[in-house]
Amino acid sequence: MATWTELDEELNRWTEAGVVADFWWRDDDAEAPGPELDRLLALAEAHGVPMHLSVIPVSGVPELGDRLARARDTWLLQHGFAHVNHEPAGARPSEVGVTRDLGAQLDDIGEGWRRLSDAGLPNLLPVFVPPWNRIAETTTAQLPALGFRMLSSSLARASATPVPGLAQVNVHADPIRWKNGVEFRGEGKFLDCVVEHLADRREGRADAAEPTGVTTHHLQHDAEIWSFLETLTARLSAHPAVRWVRLADLVQAEETSW
Repeated sequence: MATWTELDEELNRWTEAGVVADFWWRDDDAEAPGPELDRLLALAEAHGVPMHLSVIPVSGVPELGDRLARARDTWLLQHGFAHVNHEPAGARPSEVGVTRDLGAQLDDIGEGWRRLSDAGLPNLLPVFVPPWNRIAETTTAQLPALGFRMLSSSLARASATPVPGLAQVNVHADPIRWKNGVEFRGEGKFLDCVVEHLADRREGRADAAEPTGVTTHHLQHDAEIWSFLETLTARLSAHPAVRWVRLADLVQAEETSW
């Protein structure tokens, strides 16, 4: 398993090569203001990290607006509609998967965007984050027609543009291991994911232009996860090779290139 030293060594290789290692941070399942959200935003603000909250549209959206008006570098993404699984028993969960009627999916996605827009939330981006990071290809193909310009799921992207008019930027490292409930993945296993994606980008096995994405779930963090994230954020932000990026800039760059 990777260590902090190995992370530093990989980032040093980026410095020696004269290139920047872009990172970004996505936190999922945002619902309403609370002490956990305050702690997350305070951590990001302390280190100058742009935060991207994927918001469940049916949960507490109006109340979020007042809190986020004070978070200048926090950006909002749409996280499905109700975060409800519609796949059959035994299948991996998804709200927008291969089993559910496509028309029903698109109705929910459109209604979710309407709710977020009508709430007047600050820094709302046309980015769709599927619950459980799973979405059917047929659903992905319809996202541009609904006004979305970016999709964000997990693991190294296969394409920067999965369908015309839609970019993709994923996340690659999660401190939570979900298999047996919520538990800390462990420092080494998390760092494995980060170091592996960085090395794959640098050596051409993955898209070098895709920033390495950290994903968290502030409502699920215990003391051990919070402590780890504080260390991770401080160390990454202090390294000269690291640059934290905003999806707002990436969306704008993609639109300009189309």
